[in-house]
Amino acid sequence: MGRKALLAFFLSLLVITSYNYYLAQKYPPALPEETIPQTQLPAVPSDNLIQPIADNSPIQKAKLVPAPEVVVETDLVKLVLTTSGARIKSCLLKKHPEEQFVPESVQRRIAANKQSLIGANAQTKELLLRDNEKQQVLLEKIKRKPEQAELVSLAATVDSDFAPAIVFPADSALTQELNTARYQASQAALTLNQSQPEGTIEFVYKTPRGESVKKSFTFHNSNYGIELDINLSNWPKRIQSEKAPFLFYGPNLGLPQVQQGRRSYVYQGPVIYFLNAQQGWVQKEKYTREENDKFVQRPHHGTIGWAGLETKYFLAALIPAQPASTVLVEKNRFGEQKVGLQLPWPGSGQYNFRLYLGPKREDRLREIGTTLEKSKDYGFFGPIARLIYQILVFFSRWTHNFGWAIVLLCLVTKIVFYPLTHHSFEAMQKMQQQMKAFQPEMDALREKHRDNPQKLNKEIMELYRKKGINPLASCQSGCLPMLLQMPVFFALYSVLYNAIELRATPFIGWITDLSAKDPYYVLPILMGISMFVQQKLTGMGGAGGAQQDHAKMMAILMPIMLTWIFASLPSGVVLYWLTFNVLTAAQQLFIQKKQRAAQIATG
Repeated sequence: MGRKALLAFFLSLLVITSYNYYLAQKYPPALPEETIPQTQLPAVPSDNLIQPIADNSPIQKAKLVPAPEVVVETDLVKLVLTTSGARIKSCLLKKHPEEQFVPESVQRRIAANKQSLIGANAQTKELLLRDNEKQQVLLEKIKRKPEQAELVSLAATVDSDFAPAIVFPADSALTQELNTARYQASQAALTLNQSQPEGTIEFVYKTPRGESVKKSFTFHNSNYGIELDINLSNWPKRIQSEKAPFLFYGPNLGLPQVQQGRRSYVYQGPVIYFLNAQQGWVQKEKYTREENDKFVQRPHHGTIGWAGLETKYFLAALIPAQPASTVLVEKNRFGEQKVGLQLPWPGSGQYNFRLYLGPKREDRLREIGTTLEKSKDYGFFGPIARLIYQILVFFSRWTHNFGWAIVLLCLVTKIVFYPLTHHSFEAMQKMQQQMKAFQPEMDALREKHRDNPQKLNKEIMELYRKKGINPLASCQSGCLPMLLQMPVFFALYSVLYNAIELRATPFIGWITDLSAKDPYYVLPILMGISMFVQQKLTGMGGAGGAQQDHAKMMAILMPIMLTWIFASLPSGVVLYWLTFNVLTAAQQLFIQKKQRAAQIATG
C-alpha cells in the first residue's frame, strides 16, 4: 500500500476517533449520571420563565402515596400507568434487553458518596444525597433482575415525577394538582395482540372548582406510537393565552448506560425538529460549562414538528397533531432535563398528540410518519450512512446474524472498489519493482552527495526522469484510492457505532455484544496482526537505507497504535476492519501471484 497510503489510512482513523471528542465539545453532557461535582452550587434564579418545575417545586419534591396502577401490554412494550396524574410510571421494551449493571459497583458508589458527605457544604451534600437516592432505586431494579430496557429514568422514579405532565406557567399549585391528583381509569389493565391490535384507556379528573381533565391513551400492538388526547372542560377565562400550559416529557430518558471502554461522547438530551418551506432540521441543546451546575430554562420558537429526549439508542418524542410554535427546554442543577410543547391554548377543548417511546430504529421511526428518523444523526456523510444502514439490515435478514452481515457488507464494499484498488495495487507493485532495479544507483548518489542535500535531490529527480518514473505515482496509486474510500469508511463507522441493531447482539463465541468492546481483545489483536501482514505483502520498507529503517519502524508502530485505538471500539467496528484487512491481503497476494506468472511467461 505504500508508506504514504498507510499514513493517510492512519490519519483517517485518528479523525474518526476524534469525532466523538468533537461531539463532546459541541454537546457537552450536563452533569451525567457518572459525575458528582464537588463545587459550590448557586441558588435557582428568581426570574425563570416559568416556575412550577424548578428544583424546589412541589412536583419535584413530593413523595406520593402509592396510587392504583394500570398495566398495558403489547407484543413490543409493557407499560405501567399510575392514576396519580395519569402518567407513565414504567415503560419496558420487550425486544431490547437492559444494560447489565453490577450491584457491587453501585454499592461502592453509594459508600463513596456517604464518605464524601463528611465536611461537604450544603449544596454538595444535596447532590450526593440525591445521587444516592437514584443509586438506591437502581440497586432495587438490579435486585429484580431487569431483562428489558426501561425508558423511565431514575430521576423520575425518585421524585415520582412521571410524564407526560401538564404544566401551567403561572400556577404551580394547579400544576401540582393536575399531576398528583387521583384520576379515574376506565379499566385496570389492557392486553393487546394480533386479535386485538388496538385499545384505549381513559383517565378522568374533576377539580373541586368544576373543571375537568380527560387523558385518553390509545395503544397499538404493532408499533411504539401512543395517541394521547387531552380534553379540558369548564376551564376559566383567567388563564390567558400567553400563559398557556405546556405538555412536558422528562426528566431524562432511560437508565444510565454502562460505559464500554473509554468514555463515550454520545449526545443525550433534548432534540427538537423544526419545519420550514423546504426541509426540516434537528436542533440539539448545548450548554456551556458554566451552566452545567445551574438551572437552565430556554424557550425555542418556530414551526415545531416534534420535540423530545434522546439517548444513543432510544427516543421519547412528543408529536402535536398540528405544528407547535413554542418548545421549552429545562435542565436543573442535577443535570436532569425536560422538554415541553406549548398547547395552542383557546381554553376548553381537545388537544391531540402522539407519543413515541421506543428504539431509534429507522423502520420503527418511519412507521410513525413524522420524520422521527431525522433524530438519527450520522454526521456529514449521512446519505451514504443511510444507504449502508439499509444494506446492513438487508443482509441481517438473510444471515440472521449482524456479525456475518458486517462481513458481507465489507465484502460488498471491496467488490465495489475493486477496480480502483486493483489498479492501485498493480501500479504500486510495478513502481516497487522499478525502484528496486536502480536501487544501487540511488545508494551511490546518496553516498556521493551525502553532504549536499540540494545536489542530492536534484540528481535523484534527474534519475527519475531518465528512468521514466513519476515520483508522485506512489501517492496517486496509494493515497488517492484510499482517500476516495474515506467517506464510506466514515459513514460506515457512524452506522456501526450508533445502530441499535448491534446493541446486545451476539456474533460468535466470546463476542456477545457487537456494540461493546471485545472483552478479551481478540479481535483488536487479530486486526493488528492483519495490518502487519498486509504491510509485509506490500513490500513496505523495500527502498533501502534510511528510508528502509523508517519504513520498518512505521510497519511496527502503526499496527500497535491501531490495535490500541481499536481495543475500546465496538466489536462490530473492529470486525469490519479485520475483515477489510484480510480481504485486502488476499487481493495483494492475488496481484503478486499474477505478476510473478507474467514475469515467468516473459522469461
